[in-house]
Amino acid sequence: MRVLAVLEAFAVITIIIAVGAVVGRTGVLGDNARMVLNRVAFHVGVPALLLLSLADSTPSQVFSLPLLVSAVATLMMFGAYFAIATAVLRRRRSEAGIGAWAASWVNSGNLGIPLSAYVLGSTTEVSVLIVFQTVVLVPLGVAIINSDGRDGGSVRSQLKDFLTNPIIIASAIGMTLAMTGITLPRAIHEPLDLLADLAIPTVLLAFGMALVTRTERHGEDHRVDLVLAVVSKVLLMPALAFVLARWVFSAPAEQVAVITVLAALPSAQNLNTYAEVFGRGQSLARDATLVTTIASVPVIAIIAALMGL
Repeated sequence: MRVLAVLEAFAVITIIIAVGAVVGRTGVLGDNARMVLNRVAFHVGVPALLLLSLADSTPSQVFSLPLLVSAVATLMMFGAYFAIATAVLRRRRSEAGIGAWAASWVNSGNLGIPLSAYVLGSTTEVSVLIVFQTVVLVPLGVAIINSDGRDGGSVRSQLKDFLTNPIIIASAIGMTLAMTGITLPRAIHEPLDLLADLAIPTVLLAFGMALVTRTERHGEDHRVDLVLAVVSKVLLMPALAFVLARWVFSAPAEQVAVITVLAALPSAQNLNTYAEVFGRGQSLARDATLVTTIASVPVIAIIAALMGL
């Protein structure tokens, strides 16, 4: 039953991605449609979604054991990939940052939420994970990418880019509302709800269009980065999360299962939006999200079966 729930959750996003691929192949939206969709997601949909996700959370939900374990596993995997990419593969910081995101940033929104509802029976844990990724992981990656700007950029300009990033602004506002307990009035919350609804479909449609768009490949070097990112995300991260939850933090069995499943989620589709907007690692982002999405289906199904979810 749980295996079917996993497949159902993946089917939801697969259909929308397929629609995007058809739209991209036919070209009915024009040559710049993918960039427009990505910019709508980056500047409008995703900020609204994250602001509301953070604003509607509580401090007790944010500071929990599952979040702590997930945060440690995420940062360890991000750091491990980034270190290998920069020190061993000799990649630029911006490209290594995209790869590190692919290896550690889980698809907690458009896939994690339905999967949690169907398989785990609760969306609390994945909502908290969205909070952490929004407040910590996204700013960390953005800062790394901005530090490796096209023209080098001054520290002042890099700081300005960081502080004016719509994702950062929305996250800061949402976290402030969560910590202060201030509730958004209905007149503001409902329009933000409508804008937030743009986030998931625009990201998935743009991703589907990217699959049928010819872009320059990076040959063997790109394949090495891709393999490292996929293995890190689909296999190493859930294994690391399991070890940390069970033997380091001594979490209850139910929480160990939840933490492991969340860690096995594929790379976030939002990664493609960031890669497109910043003009870095587009091929790696696209291929990593596609391959990890496919590979994570049997992995999550096996984890759910073995842990009795």
